[in-house]
Amino acid sequence: MTVNRKNDYAFKRIFGHEDSKDILARFLSVVLKVPIEADELTLIQTELSPEFVADKSSVLDVQVRRSAFHEKMNVEMQRRNDKGNIGRRILYYWGRSFTGELKSGQDYLELPRQISIVIADFDVFEWKDPAKFHGVFHIREQDEGLLFSEALEIHVLELPKLRNQPLKENWSALECWLLYLDNMEGEIMERAAAQEPMIQRAMTVEDAFMKIESERYLYELREKGRRDFDSAISAAEKRGELRGEKRGEKRGEKRGEKRGEKRGELRGEKRGEKRGKLEDARAMLAEGLSLELTAKITGLSPEELKTLSGG
Repeated sequence: MTVNRKNDYAFKRIFGHEDSKDILARFLSVVLKVPIEADELTLIQTELSPEFVADKSSVLDVQVRRSAFHEKMNVEMQRRNDKGNIGRRILYYWGRSFTGELKSGQDYLELPRQISIVIADFDVFEWKDPAKFHGVFHIREQDEGLLFSEALEIHVLELPKLRNQPLKENWSALECWLLYLDNMEGEIMERAAAQEPMIQRAMTVEDAFMKIESERYLYELREKGRRDFDSAISAAEKRGELRGEKRGEKRGEKRGEKRGEKRGELRGEKRGEKRGKLEDARAMLAEGLSLELTAKITGLSPEELKTLSGG
């Protein structure tokens, strides 16, 4: 059975398990361009319950501490750019992870440096260099480029950017890992594993856990949950577009006759769009999406959603 490495349960099982920290250490070394050993890393939240895995809106990421270097790292796979909010979403989870480290009575200096690594299965940025697929972000002063704080570092790795490039004779170690994560097969995968031997180790781990019935069940549960989630979002988007267009056009035409075509179209579109959003939200809630996630996707307020859900 071929493993979908973009399945975030499989991703977490390969990179976020105590028995395979050597794989994570190598991957982090390649991304961050610093030597990292497995025994330097302490995994956070290594066990997952079936209930959490089945939650369509949950994020299964890999969190790890590198205490000797006063660092905490978060690695996650992102398959959708819902409403184009990936930037704010990354900052939101970075902020939660960062502030969650400070205990009562501690000094701010005790907060570890937070490094977020996001592997995106969609285009995030338009780089000047069309071959660029790895962005590294810090907070710097706009004129002199002074670093505000070393506490924030965000890496964004874009799979489509590399996928769309012509194949080269030799790949960098990072290119090999991204080809692996992009589910490449055949000769490409053989070449990548030959150039980066730890990838072969990762493939051995994925084969092993897929032979364990309980592990395969959780993997398939996550696959089903993500398929259902994507289907619900896609259906809601289509319904919203269709209803918004039809109702906006109809009401816009009627009001345009009385108050002017331009004003009528504008109001019709806005009201049609609002009604479409309400219908979308009702469908999402019926599919089991949380109020918080539905609010983020549709742009409706929690109060409006509570009315729909009867809460």
